[in-house]
Amino acid sequence: MSNATDSRYIDLTITAASPTTDIWLVDTDGHLVQKEEGELRTRLLPGEYVVEFELGATTYPVSLHKPTELIEEEITSGPSCPRPRVRL
Repeated sequence: MSNATDSRYIDLTITAASPTTDIWLVDTDGHLVQKEEGELRTRLLPGEYVVEFELGATTYPVSLHKPTELIEEEITSGPSCPRPRVRL
């Protein structure tokens, strides 16, 4: 049974071009949210996130405000963004 807090979370799926590609998802403060290989499936609070495919690669913005399914090709064909600096 879900409660009101659970309903604030939104589904996000990101699929890499290769099943062995690391997917790194961080928040805008630079903190790791989740890392998966090949496909990332999660539920997050609405907001802005940053994804990169392989550590140290180009970073791309992900805006999450409704259930979202993205593939690597779709993300990397859009604009990149600066890597967020970790704020403590």
